[in-house]
Amino acid sequence: MSIKLVPVNDEIKEAVLALDVREDQPFVAPNWYSLKEANEANEEHPGYARPFGIYADDRLVGFCMFSFAPEAEIEEERYWLWRFMIDKNEQDKGYGQAALQEIIRYFKENGADRLYLSTEPENERGLHIYHKAGFRETGAIDGDEVVLMRMLKGPNRMVKDFHGIDVRGLLRIRNQKGYGVSIAVYDSEQMVTYCAGSGRFGQEFPVNPDMLFQAGSVSKPMFALTVLRYMEKGCIDPDTDISRIIPEYVKKGPMTFPALLSHTAGYNVHGFPGYRADHEPLSLEDVLNGKGNTPKVRRIYPYGKQWIYSGGGITLAELAFTRLTGETLREAFRKEVAEPLELKRTGFFQPLDEELIANAAFGGRLAEKEDPAHGYHYYPEHAAAGLWTTPTELVKIGLALSRSYREGGLLTKETAQRMLTPVMDDYGLCIWNVGGDTGKHGGWNEGFLTEWLFSLREDVCVASMYNRSTNEMCRKQSEIAKELFGAAMEELREDTDQ
Repeated sequence: MSIKLVPVNDEIKEAVLALDVREDQPFVAPNWYSLKEANEANEEHPGYARPFGIYADDRLVGFCMFSFAPEAEIEEERYWLWRFMIDKNEQDKGYGQAALQEIIRYFKENGADRLYLSTEPENERGLHIYHKAGFRETGAIDGDEVVLMRMLKGPNRMVKDFHGIDVRGLLRIRNQKGYGVSIAVYDSEQMVTYCAGSGRFGQEFPVNPDMLFQAGSVSKPMFALTVLRYMEKGCIDPDTDISRIIPEYVKKGPMTFPALLSHTAGYNVHGFPGYRADHEPLSLEDVLNGKGNTPKVRRIYPYGKQWIYSGGGITLAELAFTRLTGETLREAFRKEVAEPLELKRTGFFQPLDEELIANAAFGGRLAEKEDPAHGYHYYPEHAAAGLWTTPTELVKIGLALSRSYREGGLLTKETAQRMLTPVMDDYGLCIWNVGGDTGKHGGWNEGFLTEWLFSLREDVCVASMYNRSTNEMCRKQSEIAKELFGAAMEELREDTDQ
């Protein structure tokens, strides 16, 4: 079999346009659309798009299109197999594999050392062909498509870095049955996601962008955001003394939501370990009275005199909120945050809904230690630690807060700036303000780690979620998130300067 790539010109254009795939193969754009994209790309960057007809023994059997950007600073943007198809009447004859080998040879001869492509994860036939040709998933997701890569020089190994960072190596992700990570980055133009490893230790359970993770203490800013939405509706006076609402826990006022949300109210109980997923339900009063696995919540420092991180104080604020509004936090968050931002997979799901378990990560080895069907803990302390979400939806919330801070949006500009203005020790209302230009919060639940950062000046946000919790992994995941955030900000500055 002789395979030849012929540049698309006027002589073969009509024949290329006549090629088509089967009805059950909706994964490739029509050739007319690909040629249209090629013309538009080459008008702006001559030579970027290279469309070819695929000939087998001098008969047109398929079409492919490449993108060439050898001067691009980012390796992943240089060489791509943009489109690839074999006509429906020429399939199952070996032309696909033979054509891929010719395509790989073309890229090698033109200086490429890595070749990338992307396809729908449901394209099982295409993935089989690409895998057979040596392409491997990188872990990155481009829109709704998985990104694959083949080394053209040196060993054909799997790509390990994401935006120049060896995420797999740093987080010790070795295979699809260990631990996993899900990351989302927005850099003012597009959302990019990265997934690697397993969402459930010991299982073949690949992480995907829609997989739910527990957010740990990132629950706190989501609670604060909900409270502030109610304040803007006039349902809650932001500075009123709420000691009368929770008199059994505040013997002497004043006590305000801002004091509790800024961790300056002087309460104990830093955090919560959670309970087995099948533990009997506990009320907020049970937690506050020390009837669970943490001490009774009480004031141990003078009101407003110092900053002391207190999940206990946040739980007290949640109780006051539910008594004032008559609503659960789950319902209030759904109405005031999730629905306005069109969040489909974020909420205070305690306990986790049965229909959501199918695509939920399990934390660490909890499934092995406690309950194989529920590898995560139950947190009755919803505001402090009870949020389930995905990195992409955390990024949406970060962008909404950033835009509110700059110009108003989900919150008014005044309210958002109050939330993000430090009260004490660089901490605002359930959120850190780093250097006056970055909002951030981390989270640690049993078996789960989260890092969340967003710019106060630009549309840049990073969220990273991992299903293993150790001090070492916490430090490394935090470093990864900071590096990704810095890279996104630097890229934005470079684009602005051009």
